[in-house]
Parts: sequence; structure tokens; C-alpha cells
Amino acid sequence: MSQTITQWLIGGPSDLIEVSNKDRKGKPLRTVLNLQTGLIRNDPIPTDAELSTFYSTDYRVVYKGASIPRKRQAFRNFRRAAAHIDEFADVIAPAQSVLDVGAGSGEFLFLVRAIGKSGVGLEPNEGYSRFCREEYGLDVQTSAIESSLFNQASFDLIRLNHVLEHLNDPIKYLSMISNWLKPGGVLYVEVPNIESYCMTKSKGGLFHYGHIFNYSPSTLRAVAALAGLKEHDLTMERSKGSTGVFFVADGSARSEVLENRAHAESLKTLLESHASNGPAQGVGTKLLRKLGTSFYEFVNTRGNKSFSDIGSQVVGQMGEGRRASGAMRSP
Repeated sequence: MSQTITQWLIGGPSDLIEVSNKDRKGKPLRTVLNLQTGLIRNDPIPTDAELSTFYSTDYRVVYKGASIPRKRQAFRNFRRAAAHIDEFADVIAPAQSVLDVGAGSGEFLFLVRAIGKSGVGLEPNEGYSRFCREEYGLDVQTSAIESSLFNQASFDLIRLNHVLEHLNDPIKYLSMISNWLKPGGVLYVEVPNIESYCMTKSKGGLFHYGHIFNYSPSTLRAVAALAGLKEHDLTMERSKGSTGVFFVADGSARSEVLENRAHAESLKTLLESHASNGPAQGVGTKLLRKLGTSFYEFVNTRGNKSFSDIGSQVVGQMGEGRRASGAMRSP
């Protein structure tokens, strides 16, 4: 990585201001904003060794409360993945070979297999990757991202759903992963949207150790550009203003302007407002919606249904154009 790109990603001491000193559970965690670029990150950035230990054994238990998913969680994930496949069928349908980086508990791979595609996955957590293999019979490796895992030009579609924010060198990993795309292949990246979080999460609920970088729609696209990726023309309008984006390889994307002080200032103002205003607006409505969703999930997972039964139930509903409320929200 060039010094220019490293500087853009990390920032110098004079570029950074502290925007938080605690995580969402009140534990010490320093988070900084780069006033040149608008990129928000934890400081210091965890090392590869620290992240390997955290994700292989600790992460799912710390943040999900279990070493394997609950059925209601799996049902929720199935619905989100199915809604995504339906909404972007024009991009996903032509792909025959699929890689899911950060496969989690395997719902997306289960669905793409059900509609006739060849899918493999990477999942660093031992419990979840084993669950994918034993419960669904999926081809999921217990592994972090390594360049030697796959040959170049191996996949039509690669998916990173809520993965990039967990990586300590996103430009390096996006460049590595894009090499696994076949000519004309598509890379989908989705991350939490820090701008939306400032509007929907209560004071103190923004940051945690696992989210090393916190992206806005602008900074996600900038990171991708520095990795030689540009937004897919076919989905650009649908993904406008979001942090769920389809990319294609394009080396000319690296010529994008690195500095974005105006965006950094707008994020600074947004973060300051969030820090001073207490609970987010609409908390009551959000709670009622969450209760309704929980009841719906309970109804659809009660009894002796297996995880595969739940997945097959969702497969049967795909392609109907349904967009259930909350189906596409980030976890």
C-alpha cells in the first residue's frame, strides 16, 4: 500500500479528533474522526493477532450471546438475505459461483444453493462455521481472509455483509478479494451506516471494539475506490445514499480525490449533535416495531422446526416481491 493511501486510511495526529472514549456498553474505547477524509475509526487499530483471537472464539458470544445462532435469529437472517436476493435479482441471478466472506450462520449460502448456485463461505468463528457445515451441509471454511485461499478469477459474485467494518486494513482486503472475481464479476459490500446510526441509536450507542472503521455512504465508496473498485452502474440509483453497494473492478477508480473536508465537518456536526441530544427520536416507535417483529419471529419458529425447515420455508416465499417491514435493516 502506498504511503498516500496509508495516510488517508490512518491519518496523522493533526488530522484526528476524538469523538468518543467509550463503547456502547460503557467500556473504554477511543474513537477518532479524520478531519481530512471523514473516516471514523477506533484508535488504536487492533493487530492481526488480536483480531484472530477475538473472532475465532470470542466475538459471537460477546456480541450475540451464543456460540451458535438461535432459531429466531436464523429466521431473521433468512428473511433479510431473501429480501436482498429478491431486490437485486438482476445482479445476483446471473452469478453461478458465489463466495460469502464472513458467512456467519450460513443463511445466504443456504438460499443461493436452494436457487441453484454453487456457493462457498469463509467464517473465522469456529462455532458458527461448524454450525454451517453440520446443520446445513454448506462448504464453509473456518478461516480469516488469506490471499492463498482461492485462485484468481474464481467467482461471479462475492459478498461481504457486515464484514468490512471488522477489518483492520479494508483497502488491502478489498484489493485481495477483488482478485478472486471473474472478469465481469460483482462484489457486494454492506456495512453499518454511521450517519443513520446517529439518527436511530441512543446516546452512547454508536461504537464498539468489533467495528474498527465506521463508514458513511461517502467513505465506503472512497475506500472501495482506493482498492480499485467502482459502484455498479446497474444498482447505483437503488443504492444511492446507502452503505450496501455492488462494486465492479476498475483500476481507474483509484484516481478519486482523497480529501473530503466538507464531509468530515458534516459528520463532526452530526456526531456532536448525537452526543448532546440523548435518546434518538422515535425510540418508542422503534420499540413497538421490535416487539411486533419478535412476535412474528416467535410464531414462525415455534414447535419442532429445524433450522433447515425454517430456511426452506423462506425459500418458498422468495420471488413474491414481498418486502416485510424491517427485513433489510442492519443487525
